[in-house]
Amino acid sequence: MKLVKTLQAVALCAGLIGLGGAQASVMLFSSPGNSGSILYSTTHDGATLDATMQFTLTSWDATTAVFGVNVANNSSGPGTNRLMSFGIDVVSPTLTGASSPTSTTAPYWVAALNDTLPSFQSVNLCLWQADPTSPGTTSCSGGAINDGLGESGSSSFSLTLTTSAANNFTNGISFTSPYGVKFQDVGVSGQSFEFAGCIVGTPGCGGGGGGGGGGGGDVPEPATLALVGLALAAAGGVRRARR
Repeated sequence: MKLVKTLQAVALCAGLIGLGGAQASVMLFSSPGNSGSILYSTTHDGATLDATMQFTLTSWDATTAVFGVNVANNSSGPGTNRLMSFGIDVVSPTLTGASSPTSTTAPYWVAALNDTLPSFQSVNLCLWQADPTSPGTTSCSGGAINDGLGESGSSSFSLTLTTSAANNFTNGISFTSPYGVKFQDVGVSGQSFEFAGCIVGTPGCGGGGGGGGGGGGDVPEPATLALVGLALAAAGGVRRARR
């Protein structure tokens, strides 16, 4: 893996959530066996959030690339701190497809293109855990409070990316930050929390904890958002009654 550093600001999420500026960085995979890891490490609301995602290019041709992906959630503290989803802001060349094998016996990872990871808006590539008993209930944006990879959990899966013959992978495949992640049921308050990770081996990004990047923001759980909506509707009704 080759590391290339450029300057770029992390996008600000409109509305409730703001993320701090950070340097962007690139992972370039140019031959089978190339490997790179993303570290997500920070503290929030009494919890220590710590996870790694390792990508290894196992095979490729002009239009198809297969990666082995290893995910580990080493988080601890109050809350269940479940790792729900993570995204890569830009993948080059432009992808035409992304997939991972499904399972009927255990949670499996789903891959999708140009999806929404709320604090980071649209990301080129997003991956999240799905429950085989109800696969439609989770997405890049989240799921039920008990979805996702729990503390001390790990999983491995293959990821297949495709591109067009016109774009092809001849010059390699690059992943460009920010690398956003979403944890659910975090800390004392039990809210979701999203923040950006960094490439292991780059300055300020250690391999054994510390060095998370990009700031972060609380994200209300779906049930909380529903209650807020009901409260606003009720307030509107009271105002109309007074008039």
